[in-house]
Amino acid sequence: MKIGLVVHAGRDASIAAAAQAARLLDDLGVSVVVADGAADDEAPPVDPAGIATPVSAERFADGLDLAISFGGDGTFLRAAHLCRDADVPVLGVNLGRLGFLAEVEHDELTQALREVTEAGFEVEPRPTLEVRAHGPDGAVLATGWALNEVALEKTARQRLLLMDVHVADTLFAKVPADALIVATSTGSTAYALSAGGPIVSPRVPAMLVVPVAPHTLFDRTVVAAVDEEIRVELVAEQAPAVVSCDGRQPVVLEAGGYVTVRGDGRAVRLARVDALDFYELVRRKFGLR
Repeated sequence: MKIGLVVHAGRDASIAAAAQAARLLDDLGVSVVVADGAADDEAPPVDPAGIATPVSAERFADGLDLAISFGGDGTFLRAAHLCRDADVPVLGVNLGRLGFLAEVEHDELTQALREVTEAGFEVEPRPTLEVRAHGPDGAVLATGWALNEVALEKTARQRLLLMDVHVADTLFAKVPADALIVATSTGSTAYALSAGGPIVSPRVPAMLVVPVAPHTLFDRTVVAAVDEEIRVELVAEQAPAVVSCDGRQPVVLEAGGYVTVRGDGRAVRLARVDALDFYELVRRKFGLR
């Protein structure tokens, strides 16, 4: 068995937990590698146990049976972006705050690793969003995908973004706002929730269109089917916007450009040690009574 580790390099607890995992996996006869190089604002992670072999992001998923992330949901998303196209399942160890994507808590780590290596794990597919950013002339500037959300955000602090939002080829609304989010059901508990969007079960195939701080009386989230393309056009003669997928690798979008988003993209495979009780998870994470 070969397992890859993705570690939040700026968090001591994440590095320590990854070292603990590397030692245990090595004792269980598992080959261990670690993703070398992290987010732009972090130093590359170091394997303090001296066991895991560092590999580049491009080769990380090669031959893996499983990837394990150590951090919060941001670290899990990084692991997902390393593993999706190779169909490698990802298991999250939560060392962040909420951690909706990361299933295993730190105090459950040893037991979870034993179960994974001895009894295996279940796989839960989560569809992604397929995204294209176009310039004012229609040329494709960038393509990408998102497990949680696509965000279109303003660059001029003192100005709003003026956007034409189309759903399934129909102009739905002209939206003046600080930003606009198109989220999956999986991402409903992330950026979309903080902007006032609904909590949606990951079993519901849907896309959520959520305006952020809209300057209009209509400030509701629109829930669209995954095969209804969302097209967001940046109205001409304004400051550029920034488009990002899961908060990664932002692309500048000039006025007159547009973004298209479709759901039901290639799934990220979430590894599960136990069956997911989504509503219990929400209740526990938010301290609901």
